[in-house]
Amino acid sequence: MQTFVALLIFTLSYGLLFLSMYPVKRSEKFNQFTSSAKNVIYRKYDLTWPYFISFLGGYLLASAMVYLIQDSL
Repeated sequence: MQTFVALLIFTLSYGLLFLSMYPVKRSEKFNQFTSSAKNVIYRKYDLTWPYFISFLGGYLLASAMVYLIQDSL
């Protein structure tokens, strides 16, 4: 149980750390609303990949850290 909690805490912290390194789009582009269906905001600013990549990297780093910690005990 302690290993799972450590892995969860490390994954969240490293995932949020990697997510904070992604550049933020300029906020002035959010104010350009159009009535066209082709220019929908959620299609322009898809945040799925940054979340996935950052938490995948966070999980990989966290699993390595938990393995090293458990191995040294």
